[in-house]
Amino acid sequence: MELLSIFEAPFKDTDFLTILILYIPFLIFLLYGQRIQFHMSLMEVGGMLSQLEKMKNIARFETLNIFKKFARDEKTVEEALNSLVESFMIFPESMDPYGIVKKVEHIVDVRDDKLIGDIKKIVREDVEESQVRNLENMLEATMALETIYKIIRHYYLLAKKMGSYIIAVQLQMLMPLIFNEAKAYLSAVFAFKLGVPIGDGIGPLVINRLLNGNEKWEILAKETIVYETSIEGRKTYLVKAHGPGGNVGKPGEAIKKLLERDKNIKAVIMIDAALKLEGEKSGSVADGVGAAIGGIGVEKYKIEEAATSYKVPLYAIVIKQSLLEAISAMKKEIVDSVEEVHRRIRRIINEYTSEGDSVIIAGIGNTIGIP
Repeated sequence: MELLSIFEAPFKDTDFLTILILYIPFLIFLLYGQRIQFHMSLMEVGGMLSQLEKMKNIARFETLNIFKKFARDEKTVEEALNSLVESFMIFPESMDPYGIVKKVEHIVDVRDDKLIGDIKKIVREDVEESQVRNLENMLEATMALETIYKIIRHYYLLAKKMGSYIIAVQLQMLMPLIFNEAKAYLSAVFAFKLGVPIGDGIGPLVINRLLNGNEKWEILAKETIVYETSIEGRKTYLVKAHGPGGNVGKPGEAIKKLLERDKNIKAVIMIDAALKLEGEKSGSVADGVGAAIGGIGVEKYKIEEAATSYKVPLYAIVIKQSLLEAISAMKKEIVDSVEEVHRRIRRIINEYTSEGDSVIIAGIGNTIGIP
C-alpha cells in the first residue's frame, strides 16, 4: 500500500520547474554547445582582428606621412605606396634542390634592388642613402602588418562562411601569438621612423664598440664593411653591415672573400641576437659553435660552405631577446650586454687561436642608427 501511494502522489509544479531549470540548459548545451562555442570563438577573433586592422592602419598612416616628408610630389605618394605595400616575391621552385641557394639569392637581390629603386623614384634626389634604407625598413614592417591582417581576415571570413568550428578555434588559440608579433612590427615602424638602433642591431653595436677610429676599412661586399685591426696579438677583421642606415648587408659574402684572401685565419666568431625562451632574461649572453645568423639562409650557407672548405671553426655568441625587443628600440639591458660579449670574444681568441693568427669577428644584424 505504501508503494502504491507513492505513485499516486500528486506531481508538484515546483518539481517540474526544478527539472526545467536543471536539465533544459544541459540539453541545450548538449545539442548546441559547439555552435555556441563557435560563435564565441568568432567574436573573440573578430575583436582581435579589429585591433590588427587598427595597427595596420596606424603603420600605413605613419609610413605615408614620412614618405610625404621626403617626396618629390606629395600627390603621387599614396598611390605609389599602395602599390609597394601590395607587392610580393615568389620564391624559386625547390623540387630539385640543386642550386636553390643561388636562385633564392638572385630573387631576393632583384626584389631588394627593385624596392630601393621604387623608393628612390618617390623621394627627392637629395635624400641620403641611409634615409632611403630606413624608409625601406619602415615599408617592410608595414608590409608585414598588412600581410598578417590579410591572412587572419581570410581565415576568419572562411570560418564564418563555412561555419567551421575547427578553423575558428585554431584561430582563437593562435591569436595571442600573432597579436604579439603584430605589436612587434608596429613598434618597428616607429623605430625605423626615428632611425634609432633596434635590438637586432646588437651585433653591429658590438663591432662598433671595438673600433677606435683609426682602422683601415673597405667595402668588401654589398653594403658590408670590413675593418682591419689587432686584438690580443691577432690580426682581426671586423665585419658588419654599413650603417647608419637600416642595412643587414651580405656578411656571408664578406666572410667568404676574407677566407679566400687570408689563409692564416684560424677562427670566425659571429655575434647576433637570438630569440629568448619565456623565462630567460633579456640581454643574457650565451656562446657556442656554428653560424649565428638568421634570415632566409643564403648568407648562412655561404659562411658554412667557406668555413668547411678552409676547415676554419665557427664560434657563435648570441644575445637573447624577444621578437618585440629585436625589432623595436634597443633596451638598456641589451646595450649592457656589450661588455660581456667583448669578454667572451677575448676568451675565445685566447683559448682557440695563437698570437700571429688571423681572426674574423662578424656582428650580424640591422645597422639602423649604428655607424
